[in-house]
Parts: sequence; structure tokens; C-alpha cells
Amino acid sequence: MSPAVQPAQEFSGKTAIVTGGSAGIGRAIAAAFASAGANVVIAARNREAAERSAAAIRRESGARLAVVQADVGIPAECAQLVEAAIAAFGAADILVNNAALFALIPLLDATAEDASRFLSVNLNGPLYCSQALARWAIANRRAAAIVNVSSIAGARPAPGCGLYSASKAALDSLTKSMALEWTGQGVRVNGVAPGHAATEGVEADFAAGRLDRAAMMRRIPAGRIAELGDIAEAVLFLASERARHIVGVTLTIDGGEGL
Repeated sequence: MSPAVQPAQEFSGKTAIVTGGSAGIGRAIAAAFASAGANVVIAARNREAAERSAAAIRRESGARLAVVQADVGIPAECAQLVEAAIAAFGAADILVNNAALFALIPLLDATAEDASRFLSVNLNGPLYCSQALARWAIANRRAAAIVNVSSIAGARPAPGCGLYSASKAALDSLTKSMALEWTGQGVRVNGVAPGHAATEGVEADFAAGRLDRAAMMRRIPAGRIAELGDIAEAVLFLASERARHIVGVTLTIDGGEGL
């Protein structure tokens, strides 16, 4: 990350947990924290993918990383994730709730199982992981920061995205409630809401014609979709002391796409 934007080693001695950190936005966030001096715990359901990402980030940054296999939709595994981070590095200072479920499902076709799974991963997962971190930080009188990764879909529904949009809108509300209840106890909570970003999935959709690149660029005032670093830098800012008086905000990162 650019030294002009991200002070070198700003997170030295801190431990950051990134859920869904094996690929895409999560991997970029994990790599950014590692480059800024943090110990990083990558949590993912696919342990092999997480190990590959951790090894690559370790080579690039020299940082200390640990991998925890976890499904954030399961409360016990969220608690175990935070416990594993503390066991590995002695503390859990930062949590980025990035793991998410996305699928295009028209609402008339949505099943009870679909609805339950979207809420389990996209809403309950951030709640369970954040509870575990907040309980430890408050009990140990430690300051902590939580950043929830939402989406512009939370405020801008699209056909087929009803369950995803509803779960992200609920996450935006949860971010405010967490901030209201926990800030006074030393746990600061904010969020980011990316628009389309240059993930493997979006690039595959462009290549397959499921998304029209030229049409999308015309709709975005900035003329491009987000680079993964755009999102990672915003997350690091919100987790840092530079954002110490920013509370309960979900920062949109979309180049104007949602305007």
C-alpha cells in the first residue's frame, strides 16, 4: 500500500482477524494488514485456499499469519475463531467481518433454506464473531475495532438480489446498533459498502458476458470499478487510530455507482 495513504507498520503489535480472507476482497484486506505490521488470522471455510493465501502473504510481507477453518454461520465456530487468534498471537484487536454469501435467486424462487442461509452467513455471522471479540475485549479492558463489509446492494436492490440486499441492509443496521452499545466500552464499530470490485468473480462475469463492462463503466462517474486496494485501504483506515472518532458509519466505496 502507498506510504502516502497507509503509514508503514501502523498496526505493529496488533492482531487482525479477517473472515472470508482466502480470496478476493478478504485476501486484499488480509494482505494490507500484514503489510502494515499486523499479525493476521485468515478465517475461511476452505482451509486449503486459506493456507495458500496465507503463505503468499507471508512471502510478500514477512508478517505472521495463522489460518482458522470456520463457518461464520455457526456460533460455536465464531467463538473458536476468536479463541484461536488469541491463542496464536495473545490478543484479538481488530475484526473484519468479510465472509458473505452471494447468489442470484429471484424472490419467487427463494426457499426457506435460502433465506435462512443468507441471514446466517451475512447477518448472524458478523453478530456472532463480533460478540466473541467484544466480550473478550471488554472483559480484558482492551480497545478493539470492528469493520463489517457490507455492499451498496443493501441500499440499492437489484433483480435476483433480494435476499442478499436484505441481509446487507440488516448488516448496516446491525453496525449502528453494535456501535451504539459497544463504543463506550472501547469497541468501535464501522462498515464499508463496496460497489462492483475487481474480484475473480466479477472478472469472470465480464468474460462470460453476464456483466457488460462498457455499460457498467458508463454508469459509474469514476469510470471504473473498485480495485481491491480501494476497499482494503478504507478498511484499514476505519480500523486505525486515525478514525478514532468515526463510529457507526458504513462508508460507501463505489466510485459513485450508487448515485
